[in-house]
Amino acid sequence: MIRRTNTRGWWGILTACLIGASASLLLAAGLAWLIIGPEAGGGTAAASLALAGAVVVILSGATLLLTAWSWDRWREQAIFISLFGFVMKIVLMALLLTVVPPPEGLDRTAAGIGAIVAIVSWQVIEVMVFARTRQQIYDD
Repeated sequence: MIRRTNTRGWWGILTACLIGASASLLLAAGLAWLIIGPEAGGGTAAASLALAGAVVVILSGATLLLTAWSWDRWREQAIFISLFGFVMKIVLMALLLTVVPPPEGLDRTAAGIGAIVAIVSWQVIEVMVFARTRQQIYDD
């Protein structure tokens, strides 16, 4: 197994998360379409899954973008800015879920699965790439 070191810092984490989570969502949407079938509502399920996952990816990407941007400019304040971005992401998601009516024809189960796929894949990739960002000082 090849272990690559992330030399791009937060920008490398952001890139990897965007690519990986988007690929996971495309795969999950394709599977939903195939498993349910086009005649039985597979297209609706795939679209619902992709929509909910895309919202999670956009909000998570915005938070990590804010972290990367602030790390380059105000490193001593980056943790506080990142925490603010995380809290705002949760607030925006709560507003979206309570204020914005769901689109007509939304498959709620598929949308929930899409959100979970996006969250889990994003977090796993973020942790894995972050771990490769650290430089080892001492031999194990």
